[in-house]
Amino acid sequence: MSKICIVTDSAVSMSPSIAKEHNIVLAPLSITVNGKEYKDYIELEPAQLYQFLREKADIKTSQPNLGMLQEIMSELKAADYDDILVFPLSRHLSGTYQAFVLSALHNEMSNVTIVDTGTLVGPQRYVALKAAEMVSEGKTKQEILTFADKVFNDTVSFVIPDNLDQLKRSGRISSAAATLSSLLKLKVSLILENRGIAIGKFETARTDGKLFSGITDKMKELGCHADTHKVYIPHADGLAEAQKFANHLVSVFPGIEVEYIELPAAVVTHAGLKTFAVQPVLKA
Repeated sequence: MSKICIVTDSAVSMSPSIAKEHNIVLAPLSITVNGKEYKDYIELEPAQLYQFLREKADIKTSQPNLGMLQEIMSELKAADYDDILVFPLSRHLSGTYQAFVLSALHNEMSNVTIVDTGTLVGPQRYVALKAAEMVSEGKTKQEILTFADKVFNDTVSFVIPDNLDQLKRSGRISSAAATLSSLLKLKVSLILENRGIAIGKFETARTDGKLFSGITDKMKELGCHADTHKVYIPHADGLAEAQKFANHLVSVFPGIEVEYIELPAAVVTHAGLKTFAVQPVLKA
C-alpha cells in the first residue's frame, strides 16, 4: 500500500487539532493586522479576527509564509512519502497554489501533486477530509484524484455579505457601488463558479426571501438534490443569518444535509462580519 500524505491550507476552515486527528498537514495562510503578521488558526483565531474587524483594523491576507512553507515541504520530503497530494484554495483567488509549486521545486520533490481546487472552504474541506479517509482505506493516488476532480468540477459558491462596507474598504467594489446599494436598500449575493476564475455579482434584491430563492433556484438548475449533495454554510459571526437561509434551504430541499463552519480569514477580510456563504458539495 502506498504511503500518501494529504496537504491543504487554512482556507479549508479547519483547526490544527482536527487536521492532526485526520492526518492532514495544514499550511496556515498569513494574516497581517496593523502591520503584524499572524498564522491563520494558529496565532489568530476567528473570534480575534472578528474583533479586529469591529475595530476597523488594517487587515490583509496572503499565501502561507514562504519560509514556513519551505519547512513544511522539507519535513514531508524527509518523511519519504510515495505521494503528497496538495489541495490549496483556488489559484485564481490566491498565490498559495503557486507557492506550493515553487516550494516543491525548491525541495526537488517529484512526488508532489498540487491540485487547483478552483474553490475554497466547504468543498476544499470536504475533499481534504474524504481524501484522508481514502488514504486510510488504502485507496490509490489516482482514485483520490479522480474523486477530487469530480467534486471540484461540480462545485459552486454563493457569498452573501451583510453589507458592502468591508468590500469597499478592501477595494473589491467601488465606493459609488456600495453607496448606491445602501441608498436603495439592496441586498447582494455574489457567486464563485467555473473553477474559481472570478467572483461576480449573482443577484440583487430588496428582501432576503427573493435573494434566497434566487440561490436555491440556481441550485436546482445545477442539479443539486438532498440525495446527492450536502451544503456547507460558512459564516463570519453570523450564525443567525446563516440559519435563516438554512430554514429556506430545507423547505426547498427537504432532508438536505447542512453543516455550519467558520468562514476563513481569506473571505472575511474582504466580505466583512455577518457574511455567510452557501456551498453545495457533491457527495461523490
